[in-house]
Amino acid sequence: MMQDKKTASELGKSVAQCTINTDTLLIASSDFTHYEPNAEAHRKDNELIKTILSLDVSAFYSVLERLNVSACGYGAIASVMTAVKILGATKGVLLKYATSGDVKGDTRSVVGYSSIIFQ
Repeated sequence: MMQDKKTASELGKSVAQCTINTDTLLIASSDFTHYEPNAEAHRKDNELIKTILSLDVSAFYSVLERLNVSACGYGAIASVMTAVKILGATKGVLLKYATSGDVKGDTRSVVGYSSIIFQ
């Protein structure tokens, strides 16, 4: 439950130290916006995704707070962002973003999802 920036940063640094010089795949799993209209979820999530792609943890937390993004696993995302940056990644690449509304057709109340790889 401790998903604050300081905890995520400390965890990310520890993960990086434990996995350096290994063939380790790091995965963070989280939904993005929960139960908002599709257009609003896209707006909020796309702004959050931009910070992930740039590996900017401070901006990531700022967007979470400013837009009140209801991503449930934001600490895991921030931890992996920190770790991969230490391990040499310089950017994220968005593979796919969609909401439950994009898939099911009901866009009144959706949940957002994305897949991102770090390079």
